Amino acid sequence: MLRSEITLVHCTKLSNMIFLKYNEIQAKIKQDLKKLRQVSIMLNAWFSSQKVAYLKVLIYWMNVTFQYHEHLIEFTSLQVEHTDCHLMQKLFKILNTYNIKNKLFDVVINNASNNDILKKKLERALNQRDISWNKVQNSIFCMTHIINLVTQEFIKAIESETLNDNFAVSLNDDQVENVITSNDLYTVVKKIFIKMIMQKDNAFTNQ
Repeated sequence: MLRSEITLVHCTKLSNMIFLKYNEIQAKIKQDLKKLRQVSIMLNAWFSSQKVAYLKVLIYWMNVTFQYHEHLIEFTSLQVEHTDCHLMQKLFKILNTYNIKNKLFDVVINNASNNDILKKKLERALNQRDISWNKVQNSIFCMTHIINLVTQEFIKAIESETLNDNFAVSLNDDQVENVITSNDLYTVVKKIFIKMIMQKDNAFTNQ
């Protein structure tokens, strides 16, 4: 039985309260952005384990006293896959909403192929509006994403690759302990990374 002294908030009222707070915070961010010369944006799109596409957008800047400021300005599910066209539409809507097209310094994204096309389209769109922005100089690949990719490749190499006829990466517990306590560990890691780099270089050369 519900406690009579407690008044439950209706879902509609709660929703309205959330949107009012959102609009209040957004207005404050817009006011802060008016004072700035440059801002940066970070875009991150991914699929959940349920195959739902999500997009997160951060805006960040340093003020005149070198204090770091960061705001989450977009977090939404995408009704379609995060293609370069759809991401471009979302990005330009944000640039227009916050009136920062001519203040955009750099964009931080991961190094997925659709983001390469996104950068080209963004450069073309801004340049057509007489806004100087360069897809190479004004974009940064996300270091966390790069480290994640390298780590995954390294784990794959450890699990599946045979380095030579005398030494396999697949080891039992006793062999692992012997490798860790000897200089062989450095040799194993070095060979794996060299092999990975050569494979990536060959793939890049053949593009």
